[in-house]
Amino acid sequence: MFLRVPKLLSEEQLATIDAALDQAVFVDGADTSGPVASQVKNNLQLDRGQTAADVIDPVDRMFAETVMSNIVIRGGVMPRKVIRARWAKYTEGMSYGPHTDNPLMMEGGLALRTDASITVFLSEPEDYEGGELLIQGDIGETRVKLARGDAVIYPTGAIHAVAEVTGGERRVAVSWLQSMVADPYKRQLLYEFDLALRGINEKMADSTEARVLLKTYGNLIRLWSEI
Repeated sequence: MFLRVPKLLSEEQLATIDAALDQAVFVDGADTSGPVASQVKNNLQLDRGQTAADVIDPVDRMFAETVMSNIVIRGGVMPRKVIRARWAKYTEGMSYGPHTDNPLMMEGGLALRTDASITVFLSEPEDYEGGELLIQGDIGETRVKLARGDAVIYPTGAIHAVAEVTGGERRVAVSWLQSMVADPYKRQLLYEFDLALRGINEKMADSTEARVLLKTYGNLIRLWSEI
C-alpha cells in the first residue's frame, strides 16, 4: 500500500531539523550499507559517531514521536515500532540505484521486521533537479517528488531507487515501520475499514450501525494484531 502524508513535519520542526543537519557530519552513504546496496548507493548519510548526540538525539525523538502519532500513519500502517531515521542528502551527480531494503533491522538491540518504508522530503522540489523517488509496483514505476515536510509510505519489499540529482541538494529522512499487523492484505482492509468508519461517524456517529461497525473494527484488530 502507498500512502501520501501531507505536512507530516511542521515548518517549526523542519527549521529544527535544518539547524541540526547543518551541524551534523555526513559521510559516504555506501559505508553504511550491505555489500549489495553499497554497489548502487551514492549519497551522503549522517554519521552518528561524528555528530554530537545533543545535536541529533532531540531531532530523532521528535521525528519518531511525530511519525507514531500521525493519524494517517496510524490508520494505514498501525505502527508498533519505528526505526531511528537515516538522515541523507544528495548533491549533484548522486543517486541510489534499484534496491530493496532489509526485511529485518536492528534497533535498540532488537531485531524488527520492516513492513513499511517512509521517506520524508526535507527540501522543496524546486531546490533540486532530478532526485525523484522511483518505486516499482505491479502496474509500473511511480515517481515521487513531494513538498518539503511531506512523506510517502510504501512497502519495504518494493524495488525502489533515487534518480540522479542533476542540480541543487536533496535532503530526506528515511525510516522503517514495524506494523502491529504483519499481513499487508489485512492492513489494507483495516485501513479501508477505518476510512469508511470515520466517514460514517461524521454523518451518523450516534447510531446503532456506527457502534456495530466500531465493534467489528476493534475485534478485527484484536484478531489480527501482534503485540
